[in-house]
Amino acid sequence: MRGHENLPELSLPPTVVAGHLRTCAEELSALLRGDGSAATLGELSEVVTQLVAGQHALSHALAGLAGRMDVRNPALAAVSPSEVEVLTEVLQAAACAVSCSAEELADSEPLFEFTSDSAGPDTRV
Repeated sequence: MRGHENLPELSLPPTVVAGHLRTCAEELSALLRGDGSAATLGELSEVVTQLVAGQHALSHALAGLAGRMDVRNPALAAVSPSEVEVLTEVLQAAACAVSCSAEELADSEPLFEFTSDSAGPDTRV
């Protein structure tokens, strides 16, 4: 799209973005529960692909949050360095866990595609 270079970059507060993420995750959860409306195998395959990308992004967000919790940051001078270090470790572990979850889910993508191809991508489940 030409001319988009002149558009201002949209920047939302992290709390707004995190709230939107939560709302979207809750909506997706409701849609995919057994009592939700049926989706096609093709749609579910795409959902898995999007969830993998989303988990990678979430892992990067958690790692970025951990990076902000630096004991050398003067803004955190009032906090015990050991508490900041523990918080940083927890955030790093969470980033790693989400990344591992994304990788495991990514491993299932070929199975979703195979299932979709075998049963037909328009099969509603």
